[in-house]
Amino acid sequence: MAKVVFKKDKSNQLLLLPPDIGSLIPDNHLVRVVDKVINELKLSPLFETYKGGGASSYSPRMMLKVITYGYIDKIYTNRRIEKALKENIYFMWISGMSTPDFTTIHNFRSKRLKEAVDDVFGSVVELLIRSGYVKAENIFVDGTKIEANANRYSYIWKKNVERHESMIKDKVKNLLLHIDQLQQEEDAEYGSHNLEELEGHITTDQVDKLVEEINQKLSKGSKSKQAGSAVTKLKKEYIPKLNKYDQQKDMLNGRNRCSKTDTDATFFRMKEDHLNTGQLKPGYNVQIATEDQFILGYGIYQKAADTSVLIPFIEKVKTQLGGVPKNIIADAGYGSEENYDYIKDNNIGNYIKYNNFDYEKTNDHKKKIFLSDHFEYDNSKDQYKCPTGQILDFIGTKKNISERGYISKRRSYKSRCCDQCSYKSSCCKGKNSRTIEISPKLIKFKNKVKRNLESEIGKILRSKRGVDVESVFGQIKHNNQFRRFYTRGLKNVSTEWGIMSIAHNIKKMAN
Repeated sequence: MAKVVFKKDKSNQLLLLPPDIGSLIPDNHLVRVVDKVINELKLSPLFETYKGGGASSYSPRMMLKVITYGYIDKIYTNRRIEKALKENIYFMWISGMSTPDFTTIHNFRSKRLKEAVDDVFGSVVELLIRSGYVKAENIFVDGTKIEANANRYSYIWKKNVERHESMIKDKVKNLLLHIDQLQQEEDAEYGSHNLEELEGHITTDQVDKLVEEINQKLSKGSKSKQAGSAVTKLKKEYIPKLNKYDQQKDMLNGRNRCSKTDTDATFFRMKEDHLNTGQLKPGYNVQIATEDQFILGYGIYQKAADTSVLIPFIEKVKTQLGGVPKNIIADAGYGSEENYDYIKDNNIGNYIKYNNFDYEKTNDHKKKIFLSDHFEYDNSKDQYKCPTGQILDFIGTKKNISERGYISKRRSYKSRCCDQCSYKSSCCKGKNSRTIEISPKLIKFKNKVKRNLESEIGKILRSKRGVDVESVFGQIKHNNQFRRFYTRGLKNVSTEWGIMSIAHNIKKMAN
C-alpha cells in the first residue's frame, strides 16, 4: 500500500510581513468593478448630508461601496454586513479594513443615503449613458408587488373601521339621549340643545366637548348619578374607541386597507403565494423602467393598479434620466385615456397596449359579435348600428373624473327598440334596450397605438419588452432572492430599492 502524504497544516504559521489583501482578489472580480464605478460617481448630494464638527465619520463613498456590494452578494441586513466586514475578504478589501458596526451602517442608510439615494442612482444612470451602455431612448416599463416587512395577519380594513365606527356613534347618540332625558327630569335648564350638534356626522371632538358640558351641569341628585355613570361609560369606553378609529382612518390615508405593523404598506394579492390560496399580503407596488436590462428609473407606490401610477412614475423617471425618453413600451395594464393623453402632451412615442389589444386577435373576440367594438358608427348622423341592423341614437354625455383630476367624456348611445330582436338575450344584459358608452378621444388614441404596435419597430419593441424588463425582476427576485423588503415605511423601502437598483446596474456592467 502506498504511503499517504498530507500537506502541512499552516493555520498557526507566522508571517514575516502582513499580506496584501488586494493580491488575493482576482483582477476581474466583481468587487473591483463596484470599487471602480462608485469612485467615478458624483456624490456631492450625499456629502451634503454631513454637517461637520464632532468626531470623524466613515467615508460615505466607502460606506456606499460596502452596502452596494452587500446587495450584490445577497447580504441585505445591517448585522450581516457588519459580520461580513470582519470575515469576508472582499468586504475587508473594499472597506479598507474599516469595521463600522451595524448601528453605523443603519444610520448611514436610514439618515444619509435616504436623502440622497435618488441623486446617487441618477449619477449611476448618467455614467451608463456616458459610457455607452444605454441610450435611454426605448424605455420598457413594468411593475411587480413585493411583500413588506410586516405582519401578514395584522391589518386595518376601511369597511370594518367604518362599520364599527358607525355602531359606536349610534351607541353614543342613544346614551346622550338617555342622559338628556335624565337631566330634563331634574333640571329644566338643561335641554336637548347639545344633541342638535350631533345631527349628521359625529366627531370625537364634539363628543368630548359635550361630555365636558354635561359634567359641569351634573348635580347631586339621583338622576344625576345615573347620568354620571353614563358619562363615565362615554369617557372610558366609547371615546377611546372613537379615537382609535380616527387614528386608523389616518393610517389608511384614503386606501381601502393597510398593515398595522407597517402603515405605509397596502394589502395586495401577490403572485408569489406560498399557500396558493390567493391570500392578501402587505406589500408595495414596485415600478421600474429598463433598457437592455439596466434599470433607468424606479418608483415605489401604495396603489395596486399600474394604470394609476404611470404618470407619477414617468415624472420621476424624467428626473432620474435628466430628460424625456423617446419611446415608452408597456403592457395593457397601463393603457388608459389619461395616460395616453399625458404621453401625447410630452411628445413620447406611445407603445403601450390598450386593454383588449391582444384579445382583438383571438377567435373568441370575433365570435362575440355584440361587443361594442363590432358596432358600426355613422359620423354624419352620429349613430351606431349593431350587427343586426338596430340603430343606437345619442342620448347624452357622461363625465368621469380620475383621482388625479383628469376629466374624460363618455358619449352614450341607446337602441331604439330591442324588444323584437331575437338576439336580445345575447346582446342586452338587462330588460332594457342596449346602451353603449363610447369615448371618441380614447378611440383615436387606440387607433394610433394600434398602428404603432403593428409597425415593424412596434413588433420588435413588443417582443423585446418581456425579455427586457421582466428579466430584471426575475434576476432580483429569483437569482438574488429578494422577495421581501427588510425595512419599513415608504421612504425607507424606496431607499432600499434604490440600493438594489444601483447594485443591479453595477453587476450588469460587470457582466
